[in-house]
Amino acid sequence: MGRAAEMAVLSRLADSTLAGEGQAAFVVGEAGLGKTTVLEQAAAAAERRGLQVLQGSAQELEEAWPFAFISRCLRLEESPSDARRARVAEVLRGDARYGVPGAKSEAAGAYAATIEAMIGLVEDLCAQGPLALFLDDLQWADSASVAVLHKLVRSVHQLPLLVVGAHRPVSRAGEVDHLSRSPIAGNRTLLELAPLDTEAVAALLADLCGRSAGPRLRRMAEGAAGNPLYLTELIAALRREHAIETGETTADVAAGYSLPPLTALVTHRLRHLRDDVLQVLRVASVLGASCTTAELAAAVDLPLRDLLAVIGEAEAAGVLRDTGQHLRFRHELIRHALYDAVPGSVRAMLHMRAAQCLAEAGAAPERVAEHLLNGLPSPDFLITWLEGSAARLTTRAPTMALRLLTTALELGDPTAAGYANLRLHHALAQLSCGLLAEAEESARCALAKAPDPGWECLMRWIVIQAAFARGRPDLALAEARAGCRPDVPEIEAVRLQAFSAVCLFALGDLTEAGAVASRARRAADKAGDSQALAGALHVLAAKRFLETPDAEAVELARQASRLTPDTMHPAQWVGLQLALVNYYVDLDLGHDAQRTLAALRIPVERTGGMFLPWYHLSCALLAFHAGRWDDALAEIASGLDCGGQDALSRALRAVAALIAVHRGRRPLAEAHLTALLTEVDHSTVAAFYEYLPLCAGVLLDEARGDARRAYSRLAEAFDSGVGHLPGQLILGFLTPDLVRLALAHGDQANAQRYAAAAQRRADHSGGLYHLGDAYRCQGLLSGDPDLLMEAVRCYRNAPRPLNAAHALTDAAELLARRGRLDDARVLLDQALDTFARMGAVRDAAQATSRLRAVAVRRGSHRTRTGSRDGWEALTHTERLVAEHVAEGCSNPEIASRLSIARSTVSTHVSSILRKLAMTSRVEIAAEVTRRQKSGGPPPQD
Repeated sequence: MGRAAEMAVLSRLADSTLAGEGQAAFVVGEAGLGKTTVLEQAAAAAERRGLQVLQGSAQELEEAWPFAFISRCLRLEESPSDARRARVAEVLRGDARYGVPGAKSEAAGAYAATIEAMIGLVEDLCAQGPLALFLDDLQWADSASVAVLHKLVRSVHQLPLLVVGAHRPVSRAGEVDHLSRSPIAGNRTLLELAPLDTEAVAALLADLCGRSAGPRLRRMAEGAAGNPLYLTELIAALRREHAIETGETTADVAAGYSLPPLTALVTHRLRHLRDDVLQVLRVASVLGASCTTAELAAAVDLPLRDLLAVIGEAEAAGVLRDTGQHLRFRHELIRHALYDAVPGSVRAMLHMRAAQCLAEAGAAPERVAEHLLNGLPSPDFLITWLEGSAARLTTRAPTMALRLLTTALELGDPTAAGYANLRLHHALAQLSCGLLAEAEESARCALAKAPDPGWECLMRWIVIQAAFARGRPDLALAEARAGCRPDVPEIEAVRLQAFSAVCLFALGDLTEAGAVASRARRAADKAGDSQALAGALHVLAAKRFLETPDAEAVELARQASRLTPDTMHPAQWVGLQLALVNYYVDLDLGHDAQRTLAALRIPVERTGGMFLPWYHLSCALLAFHAGRWDDALAEIASGLDCGGQDALSRALRAVAALIAVHRGRRPLAEAHLTALLTEVDHSTVAAFYEYLPLCAGVLLDEARGDARRAYSRLAEAFDSGVGHLPGQLILGFLTPDLVRLALAHGDQANAQRYAAAAQRRADHSGGLYHLGDAYRCQGLLSGDPDLLMEAVRCYRNAPRPLNAAHALTDAAELLARRGRLDDARVLLDQALDTFARMGAVRDAAQATSRLRAVAVRRGSHRTRTGSRDGWEALTHTERLVAEHVAEGCSNPEIASRLSIARSTVSTHVSSILRKLAMTSRVEIAAEVTRRQKSGGPPPQD
């Protein structure tokens, strides 16, 4: 009652979702104002109208349990036979992430893969039909679940998805408040529940009493301030006390009664229950709403049949609600009243009892952990349980694991046999939480305290991994060398030697890294250890690729990647594959790169962490070099969405800045470069992409008219290096720009030096792109248009369309200066056509200006310009995605068909909706169908 306006809004949003345009709504109000009732009635109405409905309510006791709320809402545990949910549950367990250094941001580290999997599940469910999620008590939702909801709410515009959440008012700086109040492309509605007005209060009282309220009851009700729960509990309490006097037309309260506080009314309901029922309810209040009847029976030591009788009595009294397998109080205030009535020491004991019962029943370690964290655990039970469950808990909920392991170390006996095991798991939990310095210190302390030989190697690896991950390869190298003692097992020594080579490479000592890697390769071959062999081959491949990029470098990388994932950590295998992709990209082996990326899509999505942004960066670079800049931007958007300020976000934003400068969008490029992380990570894979921010900055300098600064920065980097990597090796692809700028500044000697470097690289690799760079450098130096046209031929076959268009412009200018104006005009037209296809507005303007200066204007035909709106604005990939949308495919299904990431498909769908000015997938499907009927399938070029 009194919520007709809110129900009408939710009904309208359900209609929109049924029509294919998703919506998000948030119902906000103080306790007792009817949020839960609004959600329940809206859910029932949505289900009657044909929407799939999933419901969930966050629990206060589960705030520390990652994904607890959203997992329950999506029914991951209730539907084990559902293959889609089983896949998500597998990712949630996190076996592929165990022992991998975590990120400072959980969303960028261990959680990224699970968030991606859950979004994919929701999109698959939406493909079956419009879906509605009704989510109550969001103020208690765990942060990981809120992160999933953030992504879902941002994508409702492209899915038949209705998300309705409810929460109490929270801090304006909180995650939940940001979720409900931030603007979401016009598809977000905020419903702030106000107290019932006088008319609604009168109607509610009449409904509860069976007739109109008399004057004393109306005056008493005024003290409830329009709170429906308060009013309902008031009438119920008055009825139990037989304090309502009914006449023919009115019901009034007997004289002498005053309005008690709401909490007193709530507890009044409990007075009439038997002591044994109250005792069971108090235990249930401690166990929380995730408790099942079977678990409660174990905790109170009652036969299930007797417990069901007690539950039935509680339901009849209006304390519990019948929600099937799980117990649920009619209102959280009732649970709080019962919980607060239990002394703290008794609560701790009950939590401990619950933990023991859940552990005996084989419950998920997170459920056991939540009770151990809220109770006073027995040292013996805690330590014994952690010995068997710490690894599983760390992969799924590293923060919970760390808290319990810290307690266990405080309670345990350092001289006990299992104490070293606790130390190991504690350091691993710190590592997984991204507390790298702390993990390193913990492991070092354990090593210094006469470690058990069985754990020493594992502790040393934690020191090495933590030091390396936090940007100290020097410390990691020292520890690896210290571990190579004669008494160390042979395989362990080989692995340490291989990782020493990795550290040396990260420190920029390529010569020593190569020598150590070669020795490790031989030793690993002899020992038959694939893990060490893979590490050695990786270093040898990377070193050779930098120094002499050729077929042998690629073959070394292929040998490393061919080692089966079963013989090494999944994260190591994924890293080897992604490294191979980047070799393929640089040598213009595009088909090999695409094939490898297609095979990596699912492993990367399951591993998460830094591998997700690395994967998207690799896809973006492949698309950028091929001239598919909109596809590159889609990959960049997905990569940046993997967890925010990851080290690889520098490279991703730099590529976006490069495209923005080429397209004449200088403010956007400046914004991307301003957003770059100031800290540069020289120890991990991010160091190999530090040339990208340099390139973007130099191009922006030229766009600002400061060619001298651009040349100075490039020349210095070429001679001094980028980070720890030699500039002449990492910046070989920039030699044509160096030659061009050097000649513009009269620096003939250095121009020749840069051209010689380009030639050496081409001689080593024989790659078309490298040959094109060598021809272009020589053509610029000698002023020979024929050499420049050879460069064009190489670039086109690579393909590198941007480079080809620049070489065409160079050749056209030289031909014009020789008086061959018609030939120059033909080349200019070709260059401008290429620039137009990529949307390279700035490059086209520069080419036109250069050729105008030598009396050449473009031909009479008009170049097809890149339209930003309408069907013609869609890229080839976007049209493919649109066709699959028309077939009713979900984003995960389209991703599988096109061998791209689900998140990238989502970005493409959003782009299609924007370009076509549409609001739903239904409209996309209708447009595709219309075009197919009117003139065959939509064009693909």
